Amino acid sequence: MPLRHLCEPVELAAGTHVWAERVKHGPDAPGLDRFPHYHSVAELVIFESGKGSFWLDGEETTLEPHSVVYVPPMCSHDYAFSPGEKSWVLLQLDADTVQALSQVLPELDLGHPFYGLPSPQQSKQLNTLCDLLLEASQTNAQSAIVARTAELILWAAHATRVSPAPLHGKGQQVALPVDRLRPALDALRAQPGKDWTLEQMASLCHMSANYFSRRFAEIMGMSLTAYIRIYRLQLAARRLVQGRDPIGIISQDAGFSSPAHFAFQFKQRFGLTPRAYRHAGQTRSLPQPIRTSA
Repeated sequence: MPLRHLCEPVELAAGTHVWAERVKHGPDAPGLDRFPHYHSVAELVIFESGKGSFWLDGEETTLEPHSVVYVPPMCSHDYAFSPGEKSWVLLQLDADTVQALSQVLPELDLGHPFYGLPSPQQSKQLNTLCDLLLEASQTNAQSAIVARTAELILWAAHATRVSPAPLHGKGQQVALPVDRLRPALDALRAQPGKDWTLEQMASLCHMSANYFSRRFAEIMGMSLTAYIRIYRLQLAARRLVQGRDPIGIISQDAGFSSPAHFAFQFKQRFGLTPRAYRHAGQTRSLPQPIRTSA
């Protein structure tokens, strides 16, 4: 049975251009199976321990400790890991930041993925920069030092590149089924709290409502209604841990009819109330990024 490509509704909080966290799994942790996905943020992963494989556009590369992987926005990819201890630093950058950096630093070619194997000295430099970034982002995720340190990490990671990324020809973009739905997804990203209808989304993509509904479910692995709900909850979850806005305001901005309805949906999704999730996230006790599924 072919693996489904799922678009994860990952978005950084308003005003936040960079997000970083360290993910750790203990020695008794199970293996992590493949879960092909893509999302609207760029992703740089610096692996510290553990073994597995990195999957991109139908090709796999072995992951060793200290491997580096960069994936631009909306590029289908995945990872698989063996059982046991594993850890990595995850750095996410919003699409606007990637575009701006690409114009200033075209030599980094941030529109395409890359894979790197750092030397011991390069690995030491990356670890130092990552520690600095994680410490700074806990104090203020929107500070200038966070953005500058992220740029330095991208520079250092790119210097470890060992080969071009496995794409359909040098310099070409990878066509994804999601491209047909991009106008609707972009509209949702721009106005997540709007009361979008199926007909409006279908019209943006120049499709009939019935055809759009069917294609959306085939490509995303869930209905439009479910995707919008998960997208809004993901936005709200990020905002809860990255700021101090009242929960009622976050609920309203995310498009929920009432704080009570938001709290009910949120607890169903994450297993915690919004208040408890905020406390857990701001004390850095959440063990790993939360993946989305239908």
